[in-house]
Amino acid sequence: MDLRYTDRSTSLRTAVRDNMKLSRFELYVDGDNVGYLQYENRQGQIWLLHTTIEQRFKRARLDTYFVGNVLENLHRRRLAVMPFCPTVRGYLGGHPEWASLIPASERSRFRLTPASRSRKTASRAS
Repeated sequence: MDLRYTDRSTSLRTAVRDNMKLSRFELYVDGDNVGYLQYENRQGQIWLLHTTIEQRFKRARLDTYFVGNVLENLHRRRLAVMPFCPTVRGYLGGHPEWASLIPASERSRFRLTPASRSRKTASRAS
């Protein structure tokens, strides 16, 4: 799958591609591969293992864009996610709406809920 995006603030043309042959999602900026997210496909679960992005693009927050697009892709394909990658876990901690991609029986294993815990605690206090 090839997802395209243009960052209007920097005029960067980006694309996210699932390179199934190498078991990784790849991030392209202006046609150049600048990062990847390595995964393993295990019985209908996608184990997200490691994210690498060139440092200069982390400052442009493309790591957040990249992980968000990968999760959206997996959601569309109705695949369960196992976020072993710290970058992905960090993203999920700030975006609890994606936690449903993780099998319910596995969610506590990843301790991702700082943002969602604070919301639950606040609603219980009300």
